[in-house]
Amino acid sequence: MRIFWLPFVVVILLVFFLDWIISSKLWKTGKRYARVLSVLNVVATVGTMATVFVMLGTQPTSKSLFVGHMATTARALLAFMLVLIPKLLWGVFYGLGCIKWLRDDFKTMLKSAGMGVGIITFIVMLLGSVSTPYKVAVTRVDLDYSALPAAFDGYRIVHISDAHLGAYAGDTSFFARCVDSINTLNPDAVCFTGDLVSMTAEEAKPFVGLMSRIKARDGVYSILGNHDYAEYMRMLTDEEKEADVKELCAMQNRAGWTLLDNSSTLVKRGSDSIAIVGTANYGDPPFPVYGDYGVATQGLKGVFKVHLQHNPYMWRKVLVGKEEAPLTLSGHTHAMQFVFNMFGQRWSPASWRYPEWGGLYSEGEQKLYVNTGLGMAGPPFRIGILPEITLITLHRKK
Repeated sequence: MRIFWLPFVVVILLVFFLDWIISSKLWKTGKRYARVLSVLNVVATVGTMATVFVMLGTQPTSKSLFVGHMATTARALLAFMLVLIPKLLWGVFYGLGCIKWLRDDFKTMLKSAGMGVGIITFIVMLLGSVSTPYKVAVTRVDLDYSALPAAFDGYRIVHISDAHLGAYAGDTSFFARCVDSINTLNPDAVCFTGDLVSMTAEEAKPFVGLMSRIKARDGVYSILGNHDYAEYMRMLTDEEKEADVKELCAMQNRAGWTLLDNSSTLVKRGSDSIAIVGTANYGDPPFPVYGDYGVATQGLKGVFKVHLQHNPYMWRKVLVGKEEAPLTLSGHTHAMQFVFNMFGQRWSPASWRYPEWGGLYSEGEQKLYVNTGLGMAGPPFRIGILPEITLITLHRKK
């Protein structure tokens, strides 16, 4: 963790420097309202920063308390970001407006633009925390395959991922609406590609009943994501982490889900069949690799496969070029919960780490779909990207 301290300290010092500029300018006006704003500005920075430090520096005494603690910490971090990011953007424009060799009118324009950018950023971030995360987008995708058995022409798969149920601190209302949306699509199969929780199985307990309400003709299939292994629960021993994972798996079984852990199942239509294959999480370095496609697909030579893998990193690393891996469904990236949409183009900072970060990707007849998730990890916001339910319809290419 030490590697993050230097940039973190630099950002904090920069924010205090900007606060000093803002507050001194407001104070010098001599107007009461301006001086009140000056004080509130500093209080907001110190208050949100102190709250984040306190929450990150304390540990709950039990797993049951951890869920509420985690949700509160995430909200505190969001509040700090609401104070921090608009101010930093304003500081960039203000700094440019202080360059001596620029014309005075251009300097004034830059400083005014900085104020506007800061205000707009604050509003966008606020909407991204109170509105966008609780609306659902249904994405419809049609995929054609020459190798698809004729009986599965028109087969409907609902793909969901990254619920991160702990973000809702036990409030089931949003997930209930997601379940209703899924059932309305009348799927043949529902595939969940990991990260049911963020830290511990405790997060999923209030949601098991809703999970059992998800209906599909051939059932609900799931895999584990990196967060589902309790690896982020540093307070737990290895034995306690193993018990936590077993508890999470048991909840999925009680909900009627079929958990595929480096294993597969056949779905039949008359004499035709396809395989739904699930591999354990395939961590990109330095995270552990649990997934084993070879083990999961034993005895399935020549069978059309729908492969569930949490991390899209595995697709290009392991599967591209393998004729018997026609369709892979993944999640994991969340598109970093931020997508910039303009002129029909999409960009996300997730692309810096994952070439395949959201949507459909193809290599010949091999296809990967990366679902950008239902829930949120870390600060509870989504900007430019709604929670996603994907309806994939398979077609036999004629």
